[in-house]
Amino acid sequence: MKIRIWKALARGVLLESLRRKDLWVVAILGFLMIVAAGALGFFGINGLESFVKDLGVTVLGLFSTIMAVLSSARLLPEEIKNRTLYPLLARPISRFDLLIGKWIGSVIVTWIAFLFLCLLTAGALATFHVSFEPIMAQYVIAKMMGLAVACAVSLTLGTFMTPQAAATMSFILAFGSAMFVRALLMAYDATNPAMAWVFKLLNAILPQYSLFDLGGRAANIGWAPVPFWVMGFLFLYMAVYCAGMLGLSWSKFRRQAI
Repeated sequence: MKIRIWKALARGVLLESLRRKDLWVVAILGFLMIVAAGALGFFGINGLESFVKDLGVTVLGLFSTIMAVLSSARLLPEEIKNRTLYPLLARPISRFDLLIGKWIGSVIVTWIAFLFLCLLTAGALATFHVSFEPIMAQYVIAKMMGLAVACAVSLTLGTFMTPQAAATMSFILAFGSAMFVRALLMAYDATNPAMAWVFKLLNAILPQYSLFDLGGRAANIGWAPVPFWVMGFLFLYMAVYCAGMLGLSWSKFRRQAI
């Protein structure tokens, strides 16, 4: 019963994304990527295979993260603002089911956009005879897990903030995650040991998006795939962090007056 409810809610998010033409924007971005690749090929890429692959994974990460944030940060606030939440909650659907279904829908929309861009990027690079190592498949899988975390974080922030504020904070966390982690590492190495636990706690709370980014490895030539236990750890981190974010969102949403 729960799965059918979540499936119906996720389908609604996907249809709403199509109505808003979010995926059409992704298609336009993909077309621009193809045009840019054609322009790059005009000048030749001999000896620049690593650069081209690094550029490809960077663009993939940028566009897919933007899609993840925009598809999830506005879900609940807009449902409340447009009063479309009332017909949903009038049915035998709990607020917890609503959160889970919305999150699954935003993840599916983001994954569709990401995989579509992956296919376009692969096609563009294949025309230049740029080969892919097996680690590229691990990059795609790890990135999909990271996007699921980004959707959970954005959805949670959307329950505490306006859509604009939630999106802004989500972008800061997504694109500044590595910088924040390095700053906290430097802080608790240089600070008083009695206060080091504060920075370690902050480091543990922040989403570690850089863990899911294997783009640096995938862009290089001859890199071996990462061990399977690493992928298993990433999946466990994704599951625990998403559960924590959704639990925090539910604790706020269930007490919220609508």
